Amino acid sequence: MTRTHRRGARLVIITWLATRAMLLGVAAYIMTSTGASLDQVLTRWDVEHYLTIAINGYRDPLDVAFFPGLPLLMAGFGALGLPMVISTAIAAQAASGLAAWALHRIGGVWMACLWLLAPMTVFTAVPYTEPFFCAAAFWAWERGLKARWGQVAALASIACALRISGLFLIAALGIMVVTQGSRPFVKKLRDCAWLLVPAAVLGAYALFLHQHTGSWSAWYSAQGQGWQRNLSWPWDALKATWPLTAESHWPDRPEVPVMFRFEIVSVALGYVAALWCLTKRRWAEFTWVAVNVIVLSSSGWFMSVNRAVLLWFPLFGLLALALSWRPKSSGARSVWNVLRLLLLVADLALICWWAYLFGTGAWAS
Repeated sequence: MTRTHRRGARLVIITWLATRAMLLGVAAYIMTSTGASLDQVLTRWDVEHYLTIAINGYRDPLDVAFFPGLPLLMAGFGALGLPMVISTAIAAQAASGLAAWALHRIGGVWMACLWLLAPMTVFTAVPYTEPFFCAAAFWAWERGLKARWGQVAALASIACALRISGLFLIAALGIMVVTQGSRPFVKKLRDCAWLLVPAAVLGAYALFLHQHTGSWSAWYSAQGQGWQRNLSWPWDALKATWPLTAESHWPDRPEVPVMFRFEIVSVALGYVAALWCLTKRRWAEFTWVAVNVIVLSSSGWFMSVNRAVLLWFPLFGLLALALSWRPKSSGARSVWNVLRLLLLVADLALICWWAYLFGTGAWAS
C-alpha cells in the first residue's frame, strides 16, 4: 500500500468516524430534549415493520413488501438475548464502514467520503436495509471488477435477501460480465452462470410469498396497497408528486414538502448520473443507475428515492469529479475553495437536520 493510498484510507476512516459521531450527537440531543430512549429514537418508520416481522413473522399482508434479510438479522440478535434494534444499529455502523471501504477500492477516496457525507446518511446508521445492502452490493461490484465471480455470487445473494434492488444488481453485474474484456464466450457464459445463485434467492422469496399468500404478485400488490407504488410513466409520477411540494398541502408538517422537493432532485440526479455513465460508456454502471432510477420514478409518485441515492455509487464518482475541478486562475480557485467549504457546511447541517427528523419520527423519506 502506497503512502498516498494510506493517506486516502485514513481520510475515509476519519470521515466515517466523524459522521457516526455527528449522528450519535443528534440522537443524544433528541434523547435529552424529549426524554426518549435510544431504542425509541432508532425505532422509527420502516424499523417498526422490520421489528414486527422479526418477532411475529409475516402476519400483516403489507409486511411482505419488506424482504426477509434484515428481519432475520434482527431475529438472530434476539435469539442471542441482545436488544434487536440497538444491536442492528451497531451492525449498521460496521456495514457502512465496509461499504465505504468497497467504494474506496472502486472509485477512490473522494467517492467513499462523499457517500458517507450524503445528506441522508442517517439511513446508513439505523436499522434500515441501506447500509447492509450497500456493503454487500458494493463489495460484489468490487469483486466483479476483479472477476471473482464466486465471491460475487455470495455477496449478491446477501444483497438479494435484503431488497428488490438485488434484481437490478444482478442485471448490472450481468452487463459487467458481457462487457468485461475480450475473454472467450464460454468463459463469460460460465461467469454469468454464477449470477443464478443470487437469482435463486429472489426466486426463493417469491416462492415463499406464493405459498404464504397464494399470489405470485404479493410483493407488488403490497407495494401498491401500502405505499401507492403502482407502475406509471415518470412524467405522471412527477405530476402526482409536484403538488406535495406545496407548503399549503402540509399546513402542520413543514418538513414534508421539503422532503418531496428533495425527492424530485434525487430523481433528477439519478438521471444525470445515468446519462454521465452512458456518455463514458460505463455500461454496467449505466445499467445499475438507470434501472434503479427508472423504476423508482415510474411507481406512482416519487417516494424513498432520497434513500435510494445511497445505492447509486456512480453518482458519488460524478460528484467527486465535479468537486475536484480546479479553475486556472488563483482568484477563481480561492472563490471555488470557499464555495466548496460552504457546501460542506451546508451538507453537515443537512445531515443533522435529516437525522433529527428521523429520530423524532418526522417525515424523513
